[in-house]
Amino acid sequence: MTSNIAESLNATNLAARELLITTLMESLRALIQQWTYTNRKKAQKTTTFLTPTAEKKLVKNFVDSLTENVKPINESMFEVVELTTSWVINLKEKTCCCNRFQIDKLPCAHALAVIKEMNLNVYNYCSNYYMTRT
Repeated sequence: MTSNIAESLNATNLAARELLITTLMESLRALIQQWTYTNRKKAQKTTTFLTPTAEKKLVKNFVDSLTENVKPINESMFEVVELTTSWVINLKEKTCCCNRFQIDKLPCAHALAVIKEMNLNVYNYCSNYYMTRT
């Protein structure tokens, strides 16, 4: 084990060093791509913020939010419209007129539509009760 990338590449590409330079470079590119993918997958597994039940509910709400249109009212309030029904969401107070946001302490589908539209981190709007560290 070493932290020197050159030593790691040399150790894993003993056979590839005898190849043409273009083939060697392609081999090195593929190896680094594989390392990056593996490390990214490991990192994603360790950064689960919510319990599995809460994560499932959040995913279901996210799928439900995909058909909703967001209209801003002011900096923290938004109107979410789906066909003929509308809801008012206040992100600052973490409320929605459907009351799911307040009751569940997880963003409802309407709040998720706003969070997605504003490119905000959804985990900032989830209660600490659902966090794995809690």
